[in-house]
Order: sequence, then structure tokens, then C-alpha cells
Amino acid sequence: MTDGATAASDDETAERAACVVRSLEELLVEEAVDPERGRVYRPLGADVADDEDPEEAVRAAFADALGVDLSWVTALGTYDGVCVFEASADQAWLYDDDGFTVFDPETGETTRLAWLHREDFEKYGETLKPEGLFDGL
Repeated sequence: MTDGATAASDDETAERAACVVRSLEELLVEEAVDPERGRVYRPLGADVADDEDPEEAVRAAFADALGVDLSWVTALGTYDGVCVFEASADQAWLYDDDGFTVFDPETGETTRLAWLHREDFEKYGETLKPEGLFDGL
């Protein structure tokens, strides 16, 4: 764990949880807009309810948004208030697409997910949120 992270279990009250899924040197990330930085990327995640376990929250987020189950879920730490896990997806199709758009019928919003190579962050300056996560991978 790097200086920017705390143990996942240290933050039982995390407001958000997210999960890193990798395919070799690529990370599955959600495109988001930060008011200060513009386009940023973050692992798919969800808000954590008061009575919910952060791991349960990320499992539910992947099941609801993508219809996939997670296995080998491991806590990476808490970065900038986000409890982050790493896992593998059980459904192979997820690794076959370059990216996809997910529609949430409850909110009417769409989310763009894509596989970005580590070099997109290292060489090309893309931003991975939360702060400190990239250094912890």
C-alpha cells in the first residue's frame, strides 16, 4: 500500500466504493467529468449505504450496471475517501469489447466504460481518480 492509501477495513464509513478490473496492462474505467480537471477516469463503483459493506456495494454495482459477477475480490485500500477493491469479472465478454455505454433506466443516465492502457495515464496524461490510486496499482 502506498502513502496515499489506508487499509480498506480502516474506513468502515466509506461513502463510495469502487473496483479495479484489469486485462493485462489495461484497466476497465468509467469516464466522468470533474469540474476542475475536465474528463477523468475512475474504476466502476457505487455509493455505499450506511448499513452496507463496501464490497457488497461494488459487487452490486457490477451486477446492476453490467450483469457480471466479480471473483477474487481483494481490498486495495482507501484513496481520497473511496474504498477500492481489485477483482476479476466472471463473464469473458467484458474483456472482449474495447468499451461500451451502459444505460441506467432508473436515472435515465448513461455511463461510458472503456479499457485504458496504463500508458494512457503514464505517458498521455489521462487522470485516474481517486487521487493516489494509480501509484497503488
